[in-house]
Amino acid sequence: MQNDEHTPDLEQEENKDQEVETQEETTEEEEEAEVDTTDWKAEALKSKAILARLKNKKQSKPTQKTKSDGFDYGEKAFLAANGVKGGKELEFFQAELTESGQDIDTLLENSYFKARLDEFRSLNQTAEATIAGKRSGGAATDSVDYWMAKPIEEVPKEMRAKVVNAKLQKDKSTGVFYNS
Repeated sequence: MQNDEHTPDLEQEENKDQEVETQEETTEEEEEAEVDTTDWKAEALKSKAILARLKNKKQSKPTQKTKSDGFDYGEKAFLAANGVKGGKELEFFQAELTESGQDIDTLLENSYFKARLDEFRSLNQTAEATIAGKRSGGAATDSVDYWMAKPIEEVPKEMRAKVVNAKLQKDKSTGVFYNS
């Protein structure tokens, strides 16, 4: 007689149970293997290196020429053709361009800019027409005679010695009394 414990049906069921258990174990092991194989430190370092490369790449690219770099010959010729001439007007245009943030064409067509450019031109013409160091009274501001009438505190430091010497000469040449 056969042992009841070792019947072929029981053996098949045990084999099936073992197969199911081994399949479950292998799927668990595969899941654990997938989780365990990720090296997070290495991934973080890799991401950090990629970000650093991208950052350096952006900085090393030659950026578009900023408006503070000045104008090239083509831009100067374009501005001259549109009436903006001379170094002072180019500097004024440069300042307006950076302040407004507009491009050259748009700024040239802007009515507010045109008004400001006309005002700038008239102020420059007035400044160039007046003689430097002259007042409307006729005395030059760089002359000793002009500063002799002013209090000594208002006299520029480089002129003070000349003014004091001139006042002393004037005092010596005039008499003590009014009629003398």
